Amino acid sequence: MEKFEMAEICEKDIEHTVMELMKKQEELKKSEERYRVIIEATKDIIWEMDLTNHKWYFNGKLYDILGYSPEELENLEAWFNIIHPSDIELVREAIREQSGKNIEVHTFEYRVKCKDGTYKWLVTNSKCEYDEGGKPIKAFGVLTDITELKEQQKRIYDLAYYDPVTGLPNRIMLAEIINEKIKKANESKSKFSMIYIDLDNFKVINDSYGHSLGDKLLVEVSKRLKEINRNKINSFRLGGDEFIVLMEDIKDKEEVEQLSRYLHKVLASVICIDGKVFHITHSSGAVIYPDHGTDFNELLKNADTAMYKSKEAGRGNNSFYDDKMGEAAIEKIKIEADLHKAIENNEFELYYQPIVDVADARIKGCEALVRWIHPKEGMISPAKFISIAEENGTIIEIGRWVFENACKYAKKMYDRGYTDFYVSVNISPHQLLQKEFTDLILKTIEKVGVAPELILIEITESVLIESMNLAVRKLKKLRDKNIKIALDDFGCGYSSLTYLRTLPINLVKVDRSFISDIKSEEDTQNITNIIILLAKQLGLKVIAEGVENHSQLNYLKKHKCDMFQGYLVSKPVPEEKFIKLLK
Repeated sequence: MEKFEMAEICEKDIEHTVMELMKKQEELKKSEERYRVIIEATKDIIWEMDLTNHKWYFNGKLYDILGYSPEELENLEAWFNIIHPSDIELVREAIREQSGKNIEVHTFEYRVKCKDGTYKWLVTNSKCEYDEGGKPIKAFGVLTDITELKEQQKRIYDLAYYDPVTGLPNRIMLAEIINEKIKKANESKSKFSMIYIDLDNFKVINDSYGHSLGDKLLVEVSKRLKEINRNKINSFRLGGDEFIVLMEDIKDKEEVEQLSRYLHKVLASVICIDGKVFHITHSSGAVIYPDHGTDFNELLKNADTAMYKSKEAGRGNNSFYDDKMGEAAIEKIKIEADLHKAIENNEFELYYQPIVDVADARIKGCEALVRWIHPKEGMISPAKFISIAEENGTIIEIGRWVFENACKYAKKMYDRGYTDFYVSVNISPHQLLQKEFTDLILKTIEKVGVAPELILIEITESVLIESMNLAVRKLKKLRDKNIKIALDDFGCGYSSLTYLRTLPINLVKVDRSFISDIKSEEDTQNITNIIILLAKQLGLKVIAEGVENHSQLNYLKKHKCDMFQGYLVSKPVPEEKFIKLLK
């Protein structure tokens, strides 16, 4: 009986044990199923590494992401063959560090090459398993594809530190780099230089052809700047048409001057965009650390000041900063602020300089010249404010005022009986290349009621260099309406002669530099006579500027120049004094 009861108890224990085992198996099966579902649902790559046999094991997602078969990545060597060359040492060091220091979990990022040749960024969280002797025998962990995150981070970085139009580093990056260079220069007692570049008359091109073409021009300029980048030289775009070229570890000022000359050479060559040809020049200002400033803002401000000094000197130049420029910059800022008030308060006045017939000394007309009568400073020279007005755009409004009042004066003179008398007006390149320029001229003449043949507009060669075709179309339309056109400062440009056959002009004005060089009536060294002869052969009238003595006038008579103006007769004078000259 006892044996039977014992057997029954054993049978029940076995049954219970079996049931428990079956229950455990079911739970394990469910756990494995849950694990499988989690693995399949996760975007992560589960991996395991046999450090003894140098074998890798991954779940299938890795092969989907990278494009390889399991056989192609079954050993450690194959894996290292697809790690980015720049990251191999980082991965090796991470493995050594975890193996040697028994780090619980190690996390690091690196790039691996896909089968199609592209690279993916992966981040791994890894853990090691050790034998009884503390030797690592197995590693396992999770890989996550963070390529999209890295690309987003790069886009954010690029937006923060790079110019979206040209791809050059921007002002923010420049500031950070300069601050680092200052620290380095202080430690090593070295110097560096910043060259501030501003494209000449870029606003005119933008206004005439639109921002799309302007951006293409900036891209072309930036390409040329990138080509000169090397270990010591880097280029940046500040914004608009302004760039910085940074030169490190300079020895002396001459080294910077050499770079500046090279920049002018590189950027000055012809640029063709959308079938249009542009001759780009630039003005630049240079500073050297620590001679011209001790922090980024001071260096940038002083480089900007030096650049404007170059513009005042005639553009296409480079200037080094000096302390006197700081005073000039303060004056410039004041003039710029007062210019806007001057327009509002009608502080401008026209002065008139006679244009005289060389043969009979009769006054044939006059050149209308704007003068600024400042309420506190008195008369401010056009040499001081015209270039500033061109830079800040107020020249458009000033030019409109000048032209309308010059037309009114021509009408007034005609009504007084001076029927064979014209008024000449200087037109800024910024005005001529405005889209509405031609309509504005014709509407103003119609509004004032003056005859078009009583108006002469003067243009300079610079506008033709920048936009020949556009200028010719506009000038031809005006000449067809009987408005006279003159090419001012003729002879001082490097390519003026090429324009004479194609330009719709009536007159040329010989630059005063040629006239001032006339020594006597018999002067054979001066080439003014050749300019006069050339113009006559093309059917053009000639006006000589800057005549100050009788020797110059006699020379002009001898070579049959048509007209002249200059201090020999009169400087520019207000209206009432000009009337006295006529009488």
